[in-house]
Amino acid sequence: MDGTIIVTIPSEVSGDVVKKAVSFSRKMGIPVIGIVENMSGFTCPKCGEKINILGAGGGKRLSEDLDVPFLGQIPIDPKICEEADKGVPFVTGHVDSPAAKAFKEIVKKVEDFLNTEKRSETGGK
Repeated sequence: MDGTIIVTIPSEVSGDVVKKAVSFSRKMGIPVIGIVENMSGFTCPKCGEKINILGAGGGKRLSEDLDVPFLGQIPIDPKICEEADKGVPFVTGHVDSPAAKAFKEIVKKVEDFLNTEKRSETGGK
């Protein structure tokens, strides 16, 4: 196993679960790739106002407190669920949406982590 990615929501309530997951990963000797904050805000499609329905910043604070990389925030987008129900990858059909951009940034950070780990295992090759 290359590592764990811990997904949380912005609220403080999820903090205990994240702490346990990080502790478990560390005890098992599994690297923690990072924390993702899911359902991080909603942008009203009519007026453009961002609303933090579940709070804001909980994942970022946890990553700092636990000394774990913060991979990013994925905003609530009803189209994610709609596309998943159809079996269609959300990011391919909505490339310019804030959620798709967030997914891509997170994937880039995970790829960077994995590439760095592979290089360190092969002595930098």
